[in-house]
Amino acid sequence: MKKRIHEQRFFKIRAALALGISILADVLDYLAAPIFGMPIIGDIFDFIVLGLLYSITKSKVSVVMNLTEFIPFLGDFIPVYTVSTLIWILRQQKENKLVFLKQAINFFSKIRKEI
Repeated sequence: MKKRIHEQRFFKIRAALALGISILADVLDYLAAPIFGMPIIGDIFDFIVLGLLYSITKSKVSVVMNLTEFIPFLGDFIPVYTVSTLIWILRQQKENKLVFLKQAINFFSKIRKEI
């Protein structure tokens, strides 16, 4: 029982950290598009974020999804990191998948209303 609580707490910390990095990276990718649009600078940024997210999630599926960030124009306008992290979280959730999905949708709809 204690092991399960510890695993859940550790997962929540990993999920929050990965989601925070993902959202920050997608926002920076969108707002600083002229800077990160340059091939070498943008690719270095993407490799750093890709490495950080893999070290947290250890998910090969997320890495493959995050590689779409290297496709010109497509990766710049789609929040790839956030979507792949949310999919990783949903896949790792043993229970309450729908509850988490509803919370995530409500969170993003509130942010959208504030902007």
